Amino acid sequence: MPLLLRPVRISDEPLIKDFFYSLSDQSMYRRFISVRTDMPHERLQQFVVIDYKREMVILAVIDNESQQILAGIGQYGIDESSHVAEVAVVVRDDMQGRGIGTELLAYLTMLAKRQGLLGFTAEVLVENKPMMHLFERGGFDIEKHRDEGVYDLKLAFRESLA
Repeated sequence: MPLLLRPVRISDEPLIKDFFYSLSDQSMYRRFISVRTDMPHERLQQFVVIDYKREMVILAVIDNESQQILAGIGQYGIDESSHVAEVAVVVRDDMQGRGIGTELLAYLTMLAKRQGLLGFTAEVLVENKPMMHLFERGGFDIEKHRDEGVYDLKLAFRESLA
């Protein structure tokens, strides 16, 4: 499946809105660790109005002849004091298990390393085994702490052997 990974644009708000409304309740809960029944304009603006020095939002887009389909979103926000970024990835339910999350995470990792970051942090529900598996295969040195059904992860970048 041809997949284009690209930075978000402000004009992507309708695409992102459709994406979030296509997600199951479980996927929404796993992504936001809270129940979300709507995605208002103000919330969508947080995904499309980006200061690329402090955050990154990457879209995984499939060009399907007449339309673009958003398959997934990966993002991070930088904590300048620690030189790490909080990372999150979400993939459409009907496209999970196809490597899209892996590609998004690898691309975000490459971009974060280029910015001089040392790693990622993430909050993952204990029951979200696919996301834990994604991070475990991501090539990080992982520290995890469990608190009330949520793992707090520290994902340190490993030195590349280039």
